[in-house]
Amino acid sequence: MSASSRRARADAVRGRRAGVATRYVAAGVDFLVVGALLFGALVGFTAVRYLFGGETFELPRSGAVFDAAAFPVLAVVYLVAAWTTSGRTVGSALFGLRVVRDTGARVGLVRATGRALICVTFGVLSLAWAGVSTRNAAAHDLLLRTSVVHDWTAARSPAPVSVVIPEGGPV
Repeated sequence: MSASSRRARADAVRGRRAGVATRYVAAGVDFLVVGALLFGALVGFTAVRYLFGGETFELPRSGAVFDAAAFPVLAVVYLVAAWTTSGRTVGSALFGLRVVRDTGARVGLVRATGRALICVTFGVLSLAWAGVSTRNAAAHDLLLRTSVVHDWTAARSPAPVSVVIPEGGPV
């Protein structure tokens, strides 16, 4: 397949809402990215501690509160940072997806934070609604008026993506 035919196919679906399977796989990639970031932070902390007088290079033994809170807090920070800057996380960039407002504009800080909190708290259940929604909207998309659309452009904020609404209208 040539580059021009791939570009034509990408342009044909640009702005269309992403399906639930693609969104689940992209979310799975993001789950792994957050886990890798957390592990990297722990190794970095251990390295700094060792360089400044630690006797052994050993990962810290964390308490129950840290274990329960670190991953979700890091996930929210990761999602908010990604959605407010480029509109895409590592997982969504791999699959050519972008989070936008229903108008096609970029997602702001408040909306991105609310979306991230819902996704981290109720992720699998909230996204499951996209499987039955005629507009492929998860529960958090409906609540916060956002959409996940196909968009392979590399630009941070191209001309607003026009969200394609299916014939039945929004659900």
